[in-house]
Amino acid sequence: MISVIVPIYNVEEFIDRSINSLLQQTYHDYELILIDDGSPDNCPGICDEWVKKDKRIKVIHKQNGGLSSARNCGIENAKGRFIIFPDPDDFVEPNYLEKLLAVRKEYDADLSICERFHINKALDEYKGVFVMDTEAALEKLMKPEYYCGFAWNKLFDLDVIRNNNLRFNEELGMAQDLHFCVRYFQYCKKIAYDTTPLYHYCVDTGGVTSGDTPLTPRKISGLLTYKKIAEIAHDKYPRVEEISYSSLCKLCLKYMVIYYKFKMNSKEMLINIKKEFCEFRKIFYRCDAYSAADKRFARLAVIHPYLYYTANRIEWHITHLING
Repeated sequence: MISVIVPIYNVEEFIDRSINSLLQQTYHDYELILIDDGSPDNCPGICDEWVKKDKRIKVIHKQNGGLSSARNCGIENAKGRFIIFPDPDDFVEPNYLEKLLAVRKEYDADLSICERFHINKALDEYKGVFVMDTEAALEKLMKPEYYCGFAWNKLFDLDVIRNNNLRFNEELGMAQDLHFCVRYFQYCKKIAYDTTPLYHYCVDTGGVTSGDTPLTPRKISGLLTYKKIAEIAHDKYPRVEEISYSSLCKLCLKYMVIYYKFKMNSKEMLINIKKEFCEFRKIFYRCDAYSAADKRFARLAVIHPYLYYTANRIEWHITHLING
């Protein structure tokens, strides 16, 4: 059986679409656990109504503790052999569970991964299943052009999670999925990545995902996540460590742009972001995971973050003019 864990918070506009897609699965041996994380809207009532409609659905109402807390609650209450964590503001294809399970069994993999639908990408670009060892899979995990560190496109083994006391880190404000996946991957010898898109990832819906919004201490805590991942990788996976510190630098650069875009006035925040970037910039400069153009612009941030912001905006406008 598969335990499908859906954290619910402030997504009343999307929750019915999500649940409907999960109930239309071609694979039937699963439980659907809705974790109401103290949602302030109508989600608690909507969840209760769904429980009356389908015996596979269970709802747990809890005090608000954040995304990681909700998922951990799901882990504690799950009864399946496998577990997966779709978001409530997204939806899935009917063969989402069946395909993930089939790929796992066909390749005797410790973990199976599916792809998400990309905007402006033709479906015929998605071809094949790639089977990787731990190190190769970890390296791809750190690169955004691949399957990324999401929890919603990976079918985990619940025994591996419980036997190794793996949980989502509730102290991390951002990229908790990635941190969890890095730790889980270490217990996998074989990982199967099916490039078939099965998951519809809907960004900027105001639910559990967040787009280009003002900086907050929670958002900036994402830098800590990459440091923790680098520490995990240090002894066994030096390439992953390098990419992790480079990703931290890239995130710093993004935060500099957001800082000026939203006209924030916390100089201490900006100083700390620049300090983090400067500490690891040499790793970023030599890492081939990012382009030469990225690195050229990044050198402006060392002189002053505003120079980087200005160059970034100019490049953005030129690109949009060229592309119409």
